Amino acid sequence: MTEEASELRRVVQRLARRLREQRPSAGLTDVQRALLAQILDHGPQTTGSLARRVRTSPQALTRPLAALVETGILERTPDPQDGRQYVLTISASGWTLLREDAAPRDAWLAAGLADLTDAERDLLGIAARLLDGLARRPGPE
Repeated sequence: MTEEASELRRVVQRLARRLREQRPSAGLTDVQRALLAQILDHGPQTTGSLARRVRTSPQALTRPLAALVETGILERTPDPQDGRQYVLTISASGWTLLREDAAPRDAWLAAGLADLTDAERDLLGIAARLLDGLARRPGPE
C-alpha cells in the first residue's frame, strides 16, 4: 500500500507542477491563490478561521488579505455573530478574476483530455471523485 501511496503522491505532484506552469504570468501570488481556494472550498469565513485552515496566524495573513480586499477580489463584511471580526467573501470581480486565472489551466487539461478515449475520460472522472474524497479526509491534527 505504501508503494501505491508514493506513486500516487508523485503523480499528483507532477500534475500540480504542470498546472502551475499554465498559470498566467501576472496576477495572484501563491499565498493569495491558497487563501482564495480555502474560501472557494469552505465558503465565506473570518480571518481567524481562514488562518486555522492554512495553519498559520491571523497576523501572517494581514498583508495578503489586505491586498485581496484592496484590489476588490475579496469583500469584508462585519461578522453577524461577532462584531469585532469580519467575514471574507469573494466579490463579483473576484469570481471573474478566478475564472480568467483558471482558464489557461482548464484549456491545457481539456486539450489533454481530448486525446483520450471515452473510457479513459470516464476513468479519470471516477479517479477525480476518489481523489477529491481523499483530499477531504481529515488529517492528523
